[in-house]
Amino acid sequence: MKHIEVSKKINLGKAVAASELKKALSGYLGKSIDIEEISGEDTDFKIKGTTGYPSGLTRHARVDLNISVFCQDQDKTARVIISGYARAARSLIIFYSFAFLLLLVVGLLPGFYETGQEESGAIDALFFLIFGIFIVFDVNNKLSVTKENLETALNSLDTMFG
Repeated sequence: MKHIEVSKKINLGKAVAASELKKALSGYLGKSIDIEEISGEDTDFKIKGTTGYPSGLTRHARVDLNISVFCQDQDKTARVIISGYARAARSLIIFYSFAFLLLLVVGLLPGFYETGQEESGAIDALFFLIFGIFIVFDVNNKLSVTKENLETALNSLDTMFG
């Protein structure tokens, strides 16, 4: 699980209602997150969804976000604070667990990597170590992309209303 916190102060060109900011932010987030639920008021709401491609084999991350929008009409500014967390999606965990167990079963075969040997050696252990490092790196990368997508959505809000 990875904690996410992103904030941006937007200088508004004109007075904008919090409902307009919520609608625009939900639209931008809908491009990178498959939004399943939006609950709450216009100034403080929650978004739940998943990232990744719907047509892909696995989803990337499950996100739960709390979004607060503070509008100041006299200064024509708005502060958007997004906090929450992203955790690996269940399908991603199942996929990598199955792939790792499949490699373990195949690794039981004599001389898995070097077929001329009767037993597994250090090269097999190195193979599993590299595969494990790949899994950890890939999951961490897929969780980090969520924060980058949120920062991009806030920059788009600034461009649209600023």
